[in-house]
Amino acid sequence: MDSATIWGIPGNWAEVYHHCFVPTVINPWVAATLALVAPQPGERVLDIACGSGAVTRQAAQAVGPAGQVVGLDVSPEMLAVAASVDGQDGGAIIEWREGPADSLPFADGSFDVVTCQLGLMFFPDRVAALREMRRVLAQGGRIAVMTWGPLARCPGNAAMAQVWGQYFGAEQAAKFGPPHALHDPAEVRGLLEAAGFSEVEVHTQMGSAHFPSSRALARSYGALASLEADAATAAALCADLARLLQAYCGDAGLDYPIEAVLAWARQRNGA
Repeated sequence: MDSATIWGIPGNWAEVYHHCFVPTVINPWVAATLALVAPQPGERVLDIACGSGAVTRQAAQAVGPAGQVVGLDVSPEMLAVAASVDGQDGGAIIEWREGPADSLPFADGSFDVVTCQLGLMFFPDRVAALREMRRVLAQGGRIAVMTWGPLARCPGNAAMAQVWGQYFGAEQAAKFGPPHALHDPAEVRGLLEAAGFSEVEVHTQMGSAHFPSSRALARSYGALASLEADAATAAALCADLARLLQAYCGDAGLDYPIEAVLAWARQRNGA
């Protein structure tokens, strides 16, 4: 039995991410990320680890048709999804590029703004990636970085890790750790400073995630990971998750808090 039959959600992992997690978890933070750098009409924006383009498309609207926007991601599957939903609606034309964050295929000073929402924690060499972001920023250019706070401050993922471990083992449960691995504001500041940024601001902010139900949360993660399970196991897992998240469930669905780390820096005089 394939994962679409088990979890009721068709598509590859990038399509599942876009349809299940962008509206519920990613989109609510786009405005906060872009507010850090306030892209202006006509500016050049690079969105690194763009995924399916949530930040990229909003940046394109902000800079308008006179601006330039590039969405870069290491995953061709993600970029295919991004391109498939690329409605311009009067904004800048978006160029989708495949490539790693620590070796950007752009000349020095190519952009006025660089954004990286929910990507830095996954990079093999975070400082190298940030140095590259600094390199491609023009003098006075701004960078916005967002990462998740601690797993303990995200009840949805904490509960998911618990039930995933119970039903699928420690290896699957451990996959909920990396998204929250860069949760310390001091560490984020240190990385930016190590990359050569001297004007840095970092703060934490609480937000929320919304799913139709705890069952929808479990089904989304099951489909994302293409996990195999029989119907009885999937049903039992969903029931256990519902008990763990009962305090966050209401008539409107599942709403749980989640903390983010938001960082801003500026490229100044080569420093």
